[in-house]
Amino acid sequence: MPSSDGGEEDIEMSKTGLLQDEAKLNEDALPVKRSSRSTVIDGACILLNIASTVVLVFLNKWIFRDPQLKSMQITFAMWHFTCTSIVLWIASQSPFNLFVPVRLPFWQMVPLCSFFAGFLILGNLSLAYNSVGFYQLAKIMTTPCVAILQYFFLSKSISLQTALALAAVCIGVGLTNTSSSANTTVFGASIAIAAFVVTAFYQVWIGKKMKDFAVSSPQLLLNQAPISVLLLAFMVPFFDTVPDVGKIPRDTIVALFLSGLAAASLNLSQFLIIGRMSALTFNVASNVKTIIILTYGWISEGRALTLKDSLGIILALGGATLYSQLSQR
Repeated sequence: MPSSDGGEEDIEMSKTGLLQDEAKLNEDALPVKRSSRSTVIDGACILLNIASTVVLVFLNKWIFRDPQLKSMQITFAMWHFTCTSIVLWIASQSPFNLFVPVRLPFWQMVPLCSFFAGFLILGNLSLAYNSVGFYQLAKIMTTPCVAILQYFFLSKSISLQTALALAAVCIGVGLTNTSSSANTTVFGASIAIAAFVVTAFYQVWIGKKMKDFAVSSPQLLLNQAPISVLLLAFMVPFFDTVPDVGKIPRDTIVALFLSGLAAASLNLSQFLIIGRMSALTFNVASNVKTIIILTYGWISEGRALTLKDSLGIILALGGATLYSQLSQR
């Protein structure tokens, strides 16, 4: 016959089991809530990145229609660097605390900042002297250029699959640009080539510097941007012309202000995507941006999308996406 003590013990054990089950259910429900919130934030970061990129490209194209601002590329780059510095500094402070700011050696940052300023100025010049479609497709060539530089300077070999993916990128860009090159001058094409080569050098170097300094992308950029402003300030008197502000349309001045905010939003969202998700996710988002920019750009230019253009876009974007997946393995 069971004792009363044993019965009470069974009851207590049952209560304990029920409490444990309830706690387990609560614990299981908590990650779902956090996961849903995290998914919403991730989606917001991707949307901010896509929106800021598309808006920035067409704001810059609008701004460069003004002949005075078109000859102020260095000042324009300084404005974007300044906005980026301010936004990153705010992001590193309370209550945001998105990253911890660090101070890196000034003289070791100067060469990297020179490339940083160079790729942005050349990119703006490429947009100023080329159509939106040619400018955007030329940027895709940065991907195979990075692979080539890593092979020669960092001894990073590539597989046959990677080589085929890069070949698809090159063929796709070539097919699409064959039709649009009629509206591009030799000078414009030369600037576009210089832009993606310098950008590739910068991307390879920045990856090495992040490892050398053991810092994150925003920590490095918060050091780069102000130094880049300082370096460019010495070049302004020799290359830029002083504009007559009274002759600049008011809507262009508004676009200039908005482009600084868009540039800062672009940089910040890029760091958030890479930090919260992965570089692969960022690359996929970049391909979405490319499709949107190309489509809108060709519509605004009154250009009809041909079968060869479509095939070129599919090859270029497909090759870039495949390359990103292979590089993550």
